[in-house]
This record gives sequence, structure tokens and C-alpha cells, in this order.
Amino acid sequence: GLGTYGDAYQVYNFFLVFASFSIPTMMSKVMGERMAKKHFANAKKVFVLALLLVGGIGLFCMLIMWFGCDFIANRLYNNPDAALSIRFLGPTIFLVSIMSVFRGYFQSMNNMKPTAISEVVEGFLHAVLSVALAFAFFSLGLNWSVAGGIIGTGIGALGGLLFLLFCYQLYNRNSRLGRAQLVRATERSGEIYSEMFRLMIPIVLASTIFSLKGMIDASLFGKLMIAKGYDEEVVVALRGMYTGKFVVLINLPISIGDALGSASVPSVASSVALGRYDEVRERLHTVVKTVLMIAVPCSFGLTVLGKPILRLLFSSSYAGGELFWVGSFAVVFYCVNYVATGILQGLNKPQIPMRHAFIGVAITCVLNAFFVWVLDLGVYALPLNTLIFSGLLMVMNLRAATRECKTRLRLLSMIKTPFICGAIMAVSCVLLYIMLFAVSGSNAVSVLVSVILGAAIYFFLMVNLGGITEQDMETIPMGRFLQYLRLS
Repeated sequence: GLGTYGDAYQVYNFFLVFASFSIPTMMSKVMGERMAKKHFANAKKVFVLALLLVGGIGLFCMLIMWFGCDFIANRLYNNPDAALSIRFLGPTIFLVSIMSVFRGYFQSMNNMKPTAISEVVEGFLHAVLSVALAFAFFSLGLNWSVAGGIIGTGIGALGGLLFLLFCYQLYNRNSRLGRAQLVRATERSGEIYSEMFRLMIPIVLASTIFSLKGMIDASLFGKLMIAKGYDEEVVVALRGMYTGKFVVLINLPISIGDALGSASVPSVASSVALGRYDEVRERLHTVVKTVLMIAVPCSFGLTVLGKPILRLLFSSSYAGGELFWVGSFAVVFYCVNYVATGILQGLNKPQIPMRHAFIGVAITCVLNAFFVWVLDLGVYALPLNTLIFSGLLMVMNLRAATRECKTRLRLLSMIKTPFICGAIMAVSCVLLYIMLFAVSGSNAVSVLVSVILGAAIYFFLMVNLGGITEQDMETIPMGRFLQYLRLS
């Protein structure tokens, strides 16, 4: 089931690139620049044109997935069971594309609350309904059970969209942007679309390369493993272990880095529009330091508690925890990379991350074949490939961001304290888990208590060893509560 689920989601992620990935970033920059200059009618026109454009793209992608699902499942993955799930993910593409426009609308005003709450609503409905519908459809067969989980994803997207529409109506009543009249817009539609595409195309191409890499890696892995004599069902199961467990869990903390990077775009674009480049440099230093505080302990936590967490989430099939031993630090690399990418996009340099993504894919696709065919690493080739790919992107994009900002970033000094505190936290989590499991015999209790106490130990050490300063507490969400951890 996880193999089918993972294959369908890779197709979904590929089309999602065209329908939504670049939209919040594009809108936050294009609208943010106009709002910084108080051109509210032009900013509103950007929103309306984006809604028409993105809605059309989302509808087109939905139709391809709905009517082309059999071709995709059979020709690309040699897994006809994935066709039904791909078809039911099609409408979700359309819903998410519309939702991305509204998220970009609020992001352009540096208001991330509607986006954050809509993601919670979407995630909650997705988690609850996917499981419920998967069980409800199980009597119809495994394919329909997977499709039931897929339908839950679509309902979650609908819930998130409805919440954003509610926020949009509330905001429009009293805002200058909401009261702005489109007839007063001075920019022509063609000029705005031209600017949109100029920013969207490099971002879409870079994201497409990301998605293609995942599809190429999965397809290449399957074909090489079968050529080496592995059974097709075993290969699908191994691939599902990577896409359905490893990728899903590391994407949770990576989404924080992605959010921080996306949130940087409107503020950087506004600062550039007003000629305030010192603010851009300060933004780069602050966000990189913040994301390291979060990403480093998450990587350590997944490394040492990956197996128990999988046992908690997948009680009937929890194999795959060893994958985190290989690739969990991709979380750090991806998070820093997304921040650097957001800064470059805000500086109107989206072509740089696109070029680096192409280089990274070219190198790691060759390495993937080498790992599977020559070194015979099996499924461990996939997380190792992810680790190398994310590391290459981080180095290239961070160097480019510091160069464009004309600044130097002391990355080693920034990561030193989080790394030391994270390592101590990791050892503490292992000891806590062993002791708690010996006493309670419950994996769930042992994991949850170890995670909570491990986080408390990490932040206690960070506050008292100087990893988190008073200034940092003001920028971190709910950071003011960290002052209670200080010894003196």
C-alpha cells in the first residue's frame, strides 16, 4: 500500500509544481513591491490576474491526472495499482492551486497567520479523514483503501481553502487593498503577466527539476533493482518505505525552513524596492540562525528516535527506521537551502537556484545509479542520495545569497552551539526512551515523553550556553517563554 501511495504522491508533487509551488513566492514579491509603494489598485489587479491564471493551470493539471492516470502508472512506475490514486489526486491539484493564490495574497502583506492556520486545518482534516476513509474503503480492496486516504487529502485541501476564503472576506472589509478599485489600476494586464512569468518560470523550472529528480530516482531505483534480480513487489515495498516513511517524516521539519524562506521573499522584495539593502543582509543572518536552531535538533531527533517513531505511526509495518541514520541531516541542508533560495528570489535572482538545482540533479542521478548498481546499497541509496543532493544545493545557494548580499555568513559558528546541544539532547533521548520503555513497556508513552523532555533539554542548554540570546527570543515564535529556562 505504501508503495502505491508513494508513487501516486510523486506524480501529484510533479503537477503541484506547475499549479502552486511558485505562486505564493511570486505573489508575495510582485504584490509586496506594489504595496510597499502604496499602489493598492495595481496590487489588487495582480491578485485577480493570478487567480485566473493559476486556476486555469490547476484545472489543466487536474484533467491530465484524471484522464492520463493509467498511462502514467503503467509506463512510468510499472505499477497499475497507482492509477486510481493518481486520478483521485487530480481534484486536489485544482483546490491547492486556488489556495496558493490566497496564501500568496496574505504573504505579500507579511501576514502568515491565515496561511499557518489554514495549513493546520488542512493537515488535521487530512490526517483524520485519510485514516478514516482508508479503513472505510478497505473492504473494497487495497487499491480503494489507498484511494480513500487520497480522498482525505482532497477534503483537507478544501477545508484549508474555505478557511482562507473566510479570512479574505474578513480582511477585505477594512483594508485599503480590499477597498481599492480595479478601474484605478495604472498597469496593463500584459505587463503584470510578463512580470509574473519572468519570476514564475525560473521557480517552476527549479521545482520541476526537484520533482523530476524524485520521479527519476524512484523509476531508476526500481528498474535497476529488478535488473539485479529483486522481485517487483519487494522493490515497490522498498520504494514505499522511502517515500511513505522517510520522506514524509523529514518533510515535516523541512516545511519550517520552506516557510521561513517563503516568508523572507516579501520583506526582502520590499527592502530592495526601497533601497534598504542593510535590512536584506540582516534578514539573511537572522533567518539562517533561526532555522538552524530548529533544524539541527530535528535531525538529531529523527536519527535516534526514527525507529520508535515509525513504530508509533505504523504499528503493523514499522520497518525503515535505519533510513534516518543515513539521511536525516538532509533536514538541516534543505532548511538552510530554502532560506537562501527565498533571499535570492526576493533579490530578483530566481534563475540562480534553478541553475543550481539542475547541477545537483545531474550529479546525484549519476550517483544514484552508482549506489544501487555498483555499491549495491539497496534502499539506503535513496536517503544517501537525498543527503548529498540537499547538501550540494545548500552550499551553492548559500554562497550565491551571501555574494549577492555582499556579506559573509559565519555558518560554522552559527551551527556549533545547536550541534553540541543537539548531540547532548540525542543522547538524553536515547537514555530516556530505554528507561521509559523498560518501566512502562509502551512505545507510544516512551516516544512522546522522550520527545517532550528532549526538546526541553535542548532549549535549556541553548538558552544557558548562549545559543539563544534575548534578541533571538523576540524573533522566535513564543520565544519569550524561553527566558524561564535561564539559570541566572
